[in-house]
Amino acid sequence: MGLHSFLLPSLFSSFFIIAALSTLDFPLGAQVTIPIPSAFESGFKGRAFVLDARRAPPNFRVALSVEAISSGGGGGSSGYLCSLVVFLKETKVWTSDYAAKFLPAKSCVLKLTENGDLRLTDSVGKIGWRTLTSGRGVKELHLQKDTGNLILRDAENKTKWQSFDYPGSVLLRGQRLNTPARLTTFPTDFSVYYSLELQQGKLVTYLNWRDKKYSYWKFSPRGDRNISFAQLGWRGLKLFDRNSRKIAQILAGGSVRFLSLGSKGNLGLYYYSTARGKFEASFKALRFCDLPLSCGPCGVCSSSTNTCKYLQLSRMEKNNIGTSFCGDSASEVVMEEIKGVDTVLRPPFPKANLSLEECLGSCLEDCSCAAAFYMERECFLYKLVGGLREVENGSGFSYWVKIQKEKIRVHGVSSSLLTKILILGGVIDGVALFVIMWGLLYYFCKIHKKTDNSEPNNN
Repeated sequence: MGLHSFLLPSLFSSFFIIAALSTLDFPLGAQVTIPIPSAFESGFKGRAFVLDARRAPPNFRVALSVEAISSGGGGGSSGYLCSLVVFLKETKVWTSDYAAKFLPAKSCVLKLTENGDLRLTDSVGKIGWRTLTSGRGVKELHLQKDTGNLILRDAENKTKWQSFDYPGSVLLRGQRLNTPARLTTFPTDFSVYYSLELQQGKLVTYLNWRDKKYSYWKFSPRGDRNISFAQLGWRGLKLFDRNSRKIAQILAGGSVRFLSLGSKGNLGLYYYSTARGKFEASFKALRFCDLPLSCGPCGVCSSSTNTCKYLQLSRMEKNNIGTSFCGDSASEVVMEEIKGVDTVLRPPFPKANLSLEECLGSCLEDCSCAAAFYMERECFLYKLVGGLREVENGSGFSYWVKIQKEKIRVHGVSSSLLTKILILGGVIDGVALFVIMWGLLYYFCKIHKKTDNSEPNNN
């Protein structure tokens, strides 16, 4: 406990780990600093472990972390991300990044100030994250070795701040969520992130994109009973009413250690396999083709083979998974039906009592609309083309995408033929497409050659 300040050496490698403080407590005035490379080094990671539960694996540890991040074309900035992280073995189960992303200058500093405020700062004193606990009698930062809860407590061991109140994408065993609450994932290059939301009558997962959110899975107690809070136990996630009576539970095998909303939006419950030395899922809410973007933007998932096919649509940009024709007077657009598919995504408020023609017209009139799904006189409009999966034809619904009219006919290929070859597959479908396109090329060349040969006779 006598080490109140620690400075990592300025010798950099692509990855390093330093054990700074190997206790459960980080006292007032303690400080840890990680210098940052002067030049950007892609892939650089540095960790200074400041708290350690010192138990048999899997054990909890707390680290000050520096990690190189690149904009990747997503509109962000390249630099070094400074954060405070709780690990369960090698799995991140909490991080300050969910509250604020901090790109410091020259160094990343963790400090518990003398007046009790836990902060992340840089070399010039810029504050990137803090607990706002100044003047509340905090004496130390403490790691609960059984739960992984990171707490600031006073001299009477009363909690003044705790990481359990600020969940990210993980819920630990014993952790509680009070309605309304949610877990979230990090945004991707497409500005897409997923959320698990605890609402009064249900548990719902959403795909969040720009200003829209689309649900794709839900779990509700029987009898439309209201949920007051949820808590993760060793057998799964339990839902309780306002009288603390259990009204529903998502059961899982093994001894559950945490719940995670994964990077692809799948809800999973995980236990630790001592035989394999890693965490494994004992429950997952969704199969591959039921994930919101299992095949990415404009992808179609085949449930029978768990493989992906892709729609070849015009005006699809790398970082824009929607299709917008706003302000493009040269682009006349139409709605084209993609047969044999539906979507797992549902907008919150569909348009009711519309005919198919009215539904398609609504999408055409809205320049931000990329697709429409029609079912039983309900019209669902989308700003992105996603969540598609193959289904049997004749199921009573239809899925339509907006495309440029001038792109429907390409070098003499008819609209009906283009519709047939609109969905392109992986390796096998790619070969089939190659054969079809080669046949078309051969056909047109043959016609052209016959035309050329016939011209002297005509003359």
